[in-house]
Amino acid sequence: MFSDRHLIPLVPVPLAAGACPRCGATDVRTEGTVFAGMPVMGRYTCTPCGYGFLRDLPQGFAMDHPITIGVDGTVHDGDQVPGWILDPFLKGFRTPDTSPITIERKVFKESRRVVVLNTLDFLYGHVLLKLYNAQHYLDRNPDLGLVVILPRMYEWLIPKGVAEAWIVDLRLGTMHGWHTAIDRFVQERLKAYEQVYLAKGYSHPDVSGLDIARFTGVEPFDPGRFDQEPPHVTFVVRQDRLWYRWPLAKFMHRVVRKLGLGGLLGGLFTGDQACMVRSTMRRLRKEVPEITFSVVGLGLAGSWPADVNDLRTQRMDVEVERAWCRAYAKSQVVVGVHGSNMLLPTALAAGCVEILPHDRLENIVQDVSVRYADRMQLFLYRFVDEFASPAMVTRHVVSMFRYHATYRRNNLENVF
Repeated sequence: MFSDRHLIPLVPVPLAAGACPRCGATDVRTEGTVFAGMPVMGRYTCTPCGYGFLRDLPQGFAMDHPITIGVDGTVHDGDQVPGWILDPFLKGFRTPDTSPITIERKVFKESRRVVVLNTLDFLYGHVLLKLYNAQHYLDRNPDLGLVVILPRMYEWLIPKGVAEAWIVDLRLGTMHGWHTAIDRFVQERLKAYEQVYLAKGYSHPDVSGLDIARFTGVEPFDPGRFDQEPPHVTFVVRQDRLWYRWPLAKFMHRVVRKLGLGGLLGGLFTGDQACMVRSTMRRLRKEVPEITFSVVGLGLAGSWPADVNDLRTQRMDVEVERAWCRAYAKSQVVVGVHGSNMLLPTALAAGCVEILPHDRLENIVQDVSVRYADRMQLFLYRFVDEFASPAMVTRHVVSMFRYHATYRRNNLENVF
């Protein structure tokens, strides 16, 4: 029998349930599956006691935090599931969304045996990380057609080689819900295949071998040409997660937003962030005179020096996304505050300096698409304090340009 620990059987024989959560019996009948959006669950009935229940299939975050819930709404072992997963799940389960949803099926090649990768999630970075899994299934399971379920805004990132894409017209913020329209669509499609597996869809896949060009259509910066290409740095400038000068500035910004004055006074803080970026640019120019810069992010363009490639915008589309990707791909270094906004920049640039907030220390590197499986990781990925000065950021960027050749020679070339 075919076996792969990265695949979960769905059709014709679904994954077994394990023990009944109410009576503990192992004689449990599998009734089918539920694709409610983010949740993908098995439907089961205990033969001895007749109890009906749903249990998360081991994909995405459910691999570590599976939810088991009775059809009567009883949650089993809910204390073992983090609130940020359980609470929105229960809200959706108890008040299912029955509204119609537009789901477009794009077929690139026909296949009777498929693996379904569900990337739906309420956070941008979570979707992208799940989508990164596609390369594994394309390369390791060429006999299975890959079907990707993804939000509309990620359509431009569908990798080459996918058999089908099921494109869901929902905003990310609504993905927490229990969507009956998604389940109806998927259940109807599952009938068309001889064999179906569900992809594990790891939340933090190993991406050191990721071919990002298959997703973006843009070739990444060649690390072997770090010292040959003109020095270029891209700053990723967010308005919702800022680089702060002092702890007091961060505190005051939180107070302003809590009082509902973000629209009136928020510009003071985003303006100060822009001042720090410009200060970093000036310092870098003194140390590396031939250096050039790009700035990306959501916001009004036009507030940067004339020689800076200002790619900021308030309206995203595919052309903007690709223009940003081209900027990352010509950059030896990208600089930005920790967040999912760093996933594509670090997949395409040679390295980064990331400004890491104190409350994100637990999540360090989760937003970095690590390209290297050797000691170059330590040299090319730098993390500085959230209140790091422009001088500190400059020091790191300059050291990467100044010492790259020596470090690479000592650690990649002159070794066994």
